[in-house]
Amino acid sequence: MTVKMGSFERMRNVMIAFSVLISLSGTGLLAIACLLLLYPTGPGGALSISNALFIGTIYAVALSVVLLVLGILGSIAAFRESRCLLMVCFLLILLMCMVELAAGIVAFLFRDHLTKLYFEEEMRGYYTGANTTDAYTKGCDSVMIRFECCGVNGPRDFLYVIHFVVFNPHSNVPEACCKRHEATKNGIILDVKKCISGEAEFINSQGCFDVLGPKVEMILYLTGGLSIWILIIQICVMIFAIWLFQRV
Repeated sequence: MTVKMGSFERMRNVMIAFSVLISLSGTGLLAIACLLLLYPTGPGGALSISNALFIGTIYAVALSVVLLVLGILGSIAAFRESRCLLMVCFLLILLMCMVELAAGIVAFLFRDHLTKLYFEEEMRGYYTGANTTDAYTKGCDSVMIRFECCGVNGPRDFLYVIHFVVFNPHSNVPEACCKRHEATKNGIILDVKKCISGEAEFINSQGCFDVLGPKVEMILYLTGGLSIWILIIQICVMIFAIWLFQRV
């Protein structure tokens, strides 16, 4: 009897510990999502021109909140040794695992939405240069100003952006590509005329994909690794929950 009780106590404590890990992992995921949403001068700058990244970030916020709740529920269920709470915890975590796997499959299917070729096609199809009326153009201009970059690959991209060429026949690049005293929307441009006429010394030459790509890639790898870690912990908690459920 003492041995059984000892095993039960150990398993209960382990489940509580793993439930706390779920909550901590949810907190970490929430921190990453908030970094992207609230820090636009960092990797989050790409959210304004990538629906895939924006939707993924919102999903991460929702998932992190659910993980916090599940971690607390798991701890309470194990501590109180409640069969009802243990089964609810098991079922909810099982449901979350299915949601996470589905989200992983969707992310894999839409992985092409984060390639350089995708952003090139988006810019050629939607960029107009009218940042006061067009949301996509406004987002692109905001990124180019903040990160002091131009186009996806560089200034030459705008030679192939049909809408920009049609609406701005006398400009080689938009004003957002021009060098400024400060990298802000209200920053004073060094020389607008020389910039839009194509003089290289007044244009930001680096492509935005080269600037943002490594940062976004780092965030994606970090988020992917954390997601796998969370999934493993969830499976462990499910095992502990059903083990305790059968012995309470």
